[in-house]
Amino acid sequence: MALLFFDKHLLWSQHNANGGISFYYYYDAITWIAGAIVLLWLSWFLIRRYRRRLALIRPSRQANYRLLKRVVKIKRDLSSRYLRPGFSNTIHAVGIGKVTGGNDYCIQVFVSDANQEWRIGAAATRLPTRYRGVAVVMIEMPMASFLHDAILNSVEAEQFPDGIREPQEIVIGGISGANAYLTGESGTIGYFCTRKSKLSRRKEIHLLSNSHVFADLRKTNIDDGDLIMQPSPGEPASNRPIASLVNFAALKFDDIQKPNNIDAAIARLWAPRPHKAVIPLIGAIKGYVERKDIVVGETARKFGRTTGYTEGRVFSIYLDIWIHSDRKGQSAFFKDQFLIEPALPKFAKFVAKGDSGSLLVDVEQHAIGLIFGGMSGTPEATEHLPKSNPIPAGDPAGDKVQRIEGYGVANPISEVLDGLKIELCI
Repeated sequence: MALLFFDKHLLWSQHNANGGISFYYYYDAITWIAGAIVLLWLSWFLIRRYRRRLALIRPSRQANYRLLKRVVKIKRDLSSRYLRPGFSNTIHAVGIGKVTGGNDYCIQVFVSDANQEWRIGAAATRLPTRYRGVAVVMIEMPMASFLHDAILNSVEAEQFPDGIREPQEIVIGGISGANAYLTGESGTIGYFCTRKSKLSRRKEIHLLSNSHVFADLRKTNIDDGDLIMQPSPGEPASNRPIASLVNFAALKFDDIQKPNNIDAAIARLWAPRPHKAVIPLIGAIKGYVERKDIVVGETARKFGRTTGYTEGRVFSIYLDIWIHSDRKGQSAFFKDQFLIEPALPKFAKFVAKGDSGSLLVDVEQHAIGLIFGGMSGTPEATEHLPKSNPIPAGDPAGDKVQRIEGYGVANPISEVLDGLKIELCI
């Protein structure tokens, strides 16, 4: 039997100088040896990539994936009804949070005004407290908007003195930067990344931020004028180009049937420009968290162009939300995002305009998400707001509607990496 696999085959023959005939054979053994070498190399390459990926991903902290998947399915059903145009004048987001008394999930329905009827024609009837066996909680929250910004006024500059809005000789994460076409507006350079490649070659360093920060969404194509300025065009300080836009996720507006998944873009950092892969007061990134492993209640940190360093906690996951664009005068629908509330009382706001593009990081230096939206206005006095008080188990609606302000909305970083086919610089 082995002879069938290790036979020899005549390739050709020719007459030699002595008048004889030379025969040239091909041996099956050569094929098998070459195939084995290729197979071993491919196996080594795939295993190496798999082990490296596992090393970069934070170990899971979810206690019950099966339960979470069920609640996500229920939330999507409810979201498709509550967030469609014409259903409600006040509901603008639906997500998943937790109630006290264990790990029970609840579906959060976010309204801009709890005193309005929760749906058109509801009159005095209240939001149902349960849906398909899952608790439903109403939360009052101002509508979110994209966090690009114009020049800060003197009051805002004094309120947020720690943001980095000046030219930087060494480019780092968390500083001001935006597309040259965005006259008078500002955003944040989040971090550094490389594009995925099947070839083992020196990879170029790219900057990571939002599409609405690095790209002019009025255009559909990238041209030679799509340069990233540092600081942003909206800063009073002199700016200069440091990178060229390479790729961005196009955004869709006013269409719930075509939800957005990410608001992210990358730009190639020009080679002579020195950089350091760190974020002020946070440090270097050592890995990332997959969307399914983001946990309600965990601590999140960021450093942005406007507010600088802030801390908060994950308040809602798998969040479907409408985000308003002041620039376009329209709203974009995003699916399966997550929401961060500020860590009161130390931080009254987690984000402000100009923080779009900030990288969200956990306490162990793993990237969680990319900030792109949030509450842009000034919060009311927060001492009386029950932001940190969880909803009591068994009474999900409560007598008083919970309210949150100063929050941020982020793309899960795993979706950003997959969508743009990039890897964070670790």
